[in-house]
Amino acid sequence: AATECKIVISGSDMMQFDTKEISIDKNCEKYEITLKHAGKLPVNAMGHNIVFLETKNLQNIISKINMSHGIENGYLPETEEVLFKSKMIGGGEETKLILDTSVFVKGGDYTYICSFPGHFALMKGKLNI
Repeated sequence: AATECKIVISGSDMMQFDTKEISIDKNCEKYEITLKHAGKLPVNAMGHNIVFLETKNLQNIISKINMSHGIENGYLPETEEVLFKSKMIGGGEETKLILDTSVFVKGGDYTYICSFPGHFALMKGKLNI
């Protein structure tokens, strides 16, 4: 069987990802994530993105989420602690994000969140490499 190096994740107006854990096979050099917004609300009211980071940096990154950074930046400053970040999407939209898996250390501890202010409490999951 061919290795699946992609996944579709959906976020909703209930502030939930439908996937709590992503596992990337060691044979995947690139991993494609399609993020879909299953809800109806516009991006400025209930936007979702997906941000990948080392779990040890989670609190630090959460502390930097701020409306002043702008929706186009996912409400985050430019920081090396953010490994990958998709664009923010609203209801009915979707976006693709390609992960270069060489950035991750096998067996490392990684988390993904939505960086829309307040969403990370419910919208997070674990990335397994």
